[in-house]
Amino acid sequence: MKNSRYFLTAIAVAVLVLAVIAGFSLREGDQVAASPTPTPTTSTTASATTSAPASVSSASPTASATGGRYVSAGLGYSIETPSPWHKTICSAALVTQQGATPANELFVPVNPRDETGTDMGSPYTTLYVLVEANPQNLSPRQWAEEGRSVGSTAGQRIEDITYVGLPAARKTIPGTDLASYFVANGGRMYVLLPQVRPPLDATTQQTVTRMIESFRFLTVAEQAAARAALPTPLAPRAPEQVADGVAAAMAAKNADGLSGFLSACVTTAGEQAGGSFVSREKYVDDLRVAFAAGLVVTVRARPLDGDRATGNLTIGSTWQDPRGTKERKLMLNRGANDRWEWIGTLERFS
Repeated sequence: MKNSRYFLTAIAVAVLVLAVIAGFSLREGDQVAASPTPTPTTSTTASATTSAPASVSSASPTASATGGRYVSAGLGYSIETPSPWHKTICSAALVTQQGATPANELFVPVNPRDETGTDMGSPYTTLYVLVEANPQNLSPRQWAEEGRSVGSTAGQRIEDITYVGLPAARKTIPGTDLASYFVANGGRMYVLLPQVRPPLDATTQQTVTRMIESFRFLTVAEQAAARAALPTPLAPRAPEQVADGVAAAMAAKNADGLSGFLSACVTTAGEQAGGSFVSREKYVDDLRVAFAAGLVVTVRARPLDGDRATGNLTIGSTWQDPRGTKERKLMLNRGANDRWEWIGTLERFS
């Protein structure tokens, strides 16, 4: 599984954040990754060396999921999501696959508040649904044999099967009762890819298997209904509004006041470092504790540095607590409907 080509483009849950971090790294002149410590006074982001699929825009609530079944309005499928499984909070509400760029949606087995991950991936077993154009009309077996999406790993057995009523292939995952599934539909190849993290218990295996077995494609009418049910995008918001709002909330040590400006999946990037990400709720809770312990954050809301056209800007900030003082750049990102938000911090480690 470690050779999976598209796992590297989807890794660490924060696929949407990776393109943002990559953009900052180009401006800063250094490779940017994220810092591993999940506290608000140190680095807390997910990262990788590849950019996010173009179909993923910004962190936002998941698409419709009713009665434990997630409905993908953009990719045209539905899948059972037994509690607490859900589509990651770090994904866009609408994920689509266009052109040659693969798309993916990730399902995680923890409550939204407890989502986390590092540049090495998630600490728990997850399930990806990967979608890629299939212009050569390869069969599922050919796709699997060529090592597409999942990669080639010694010891994996490929079987021809019928899946969701269509010809498909199954590629075993050594050491587990799980497998990756390949099925073609509408000119695309769909791959259901469990990403295993030990220890893998029997309950988790059974749940992942149940989810895979529940997968089905939407009819045209069902997909149209799912698109119509997507939440209305929030109003546009300028980066200056975000910068000023974050500066005021930090000055007042108002952790709750920051929630409205934060992305759902909060990151902190470190140049030439590893990293992790946490949920907005966890980040705000940690900030509240840090403020009570003496943290003072001074935000310099101007100037806005970077290229506004790319959707990535930074502002300066100073973080001071009993352990010392650190300079961090706050990363601002343009999300859906031209709505800017604060996605985390960028720090240079000496």
